[in-house]
Amino acid sequence: MVRSNKFRRNNSNKLIKGFIILIILILIVFSLYRNSGLFYRKGIILPFSLHLNRQEVYLVKGEEFRIFVYGINKRVSFYSTNFRVAGVNFNGRVYAYQTGKAFIVAKVDGKELKCRVKVIDLNKKNLKLKVGQTYRLKVKGPAVFARYKSSNPEVATVNMFGHVKAKQRGKTTISVKVKGKTLKCTLVVR
Repeated sequence: MVRSNKFRRNNSNKLIKGFIILIILILIVFSLYRNSGLFYRKGIILPFSLHLNRQEVYLVKGEEFRIFVYGINKRVSFYSTNFRVAGVNFNGRVYAYQTGKAFIVAKVDGKELKCRVKVIDLNKKNLKLKVGQTYRLKVKGPAVFARYKSSNPEVATVNMFGHVKAKQRGKTTISVKVKGKTLKCTLVVR
């Protein structure tokens, strides 16, 4: 009898711990989901329904991109929710002005279609270092994962966090890839 009570208590403690771990995992997944592009999609896009050519776009500061609506032959009006970050003209041409996030909204037949625009840039385009010096390159704007690479690791190396270390005299280019976009910094080591 005493043994069965201990067995039940151990099982109930394991059940409670498992339930708590499950709730924590659900909270973590939900917080990641809210910051992803999946959260902003309203559902499955059917081939002949009204939808934009892109749901999310990464742009480099100064770059342009064209957004258009599939499946219609009607008048569409565009506007930006943050015109300081990204502007849009009447044809759907998006201009990236400064780093940050904005939504481009296309209005057609009383419906609003949204495209999230993320504008990114590097904190330095040209860099001069002495041998032995270090510098941290950062991606400005809403970038999550960036891959750094040096074109000449003998002159300077860069790690996965953007820390550049000058090794010997010369010139190299540090390339940073974010969501298909490549940002470059020219480094001269004296």
